[in-house]
Amino acid sequence: MAEKPPEDPLVAKAFGAGSEQDLADLIGKLDPAEADFFLKKLEAALRKRKIMLSGYIVAMVAWVVGMVCALAYFGIASGFTGWVFLVPFLIVGVILWIFGTLAERAGRAVPDPKA
Repeated sequence: MAEKPPEDPLVAKAFGAGSEQDLADLIGKLDPAEADFFLKKLEAALRKRKIMLSGYIVAMVAWVVGMVCALAYFGIASGFTGWVFLVPFLIVGVILWIFGTLAERAGRAVPDPKA
């Protein structure tokens, strides 16, 4: 499987760049086309992070609900029912995969200006 390129170094640097005023000053020094491209990349990175955070929260809630339901089923059912404790982890995996795919798609939404 091909290794995914890391987040744009300039965008990653912007998340830890100090104050918003410093970032605004740095963007103001760029020419309009570069500034527009950088802002679009920054917005895409923020959107990607929001989608990923939402996925983590949904997965945690689904895991807790799934484990409570699995415990209830385990207590009610007779025979071997230990497999029910694997189902919440399967659900979490599917949720994280879906949100990860959506986040990657949102992160790549910025077209290259050189193309």
